[in-house]
Amino acid sequence: RLAIVPLVLEARGLDVTPAMILRFRKQGDEATATILETILEDEIGHVAAGRRWFQYLCREKGQTATTLCHKLVREFYRGQIKPPFNESARRAAGFDPAYYLPLIKNAAPHTTYSGLTGPKRDIL
Repeated sequence: RLAIVPLVLEARGLDVTPAMILRFRKQGDEATATILETILEDEIGHVAAGRRWFQYLCREKGQTATTLCHKLVREFYRGQIKPPFNESARRAAGFDPAYYLPLIKNAAPHTTYSGLTGPKRDIL
């Protein structure tokens, strides 16, 4: 559970929320955009806490955290790990790319939402 929920699902929230914030702002809904900014900050804390607990348990069992994360995600997660990644938010959570970049399946070089920049397609 600690490999999937915070390190995959909540981390994905870090990736998709900036685009949602931009969409709501574009529609003039500043109140919802502000709420989503608060949620994004909360998610950074959730990912950070999950990462800390996962690393702690791995150390206790003498396991390498990234290796075990890759094994568990490949075994139990049925979705795909895919870019773009909000690397600044992931970094704020202390979430090293070594956890997630090796899990990308058949992906071209990744794109990021670092500072709300991303793919060249219109995401709004």
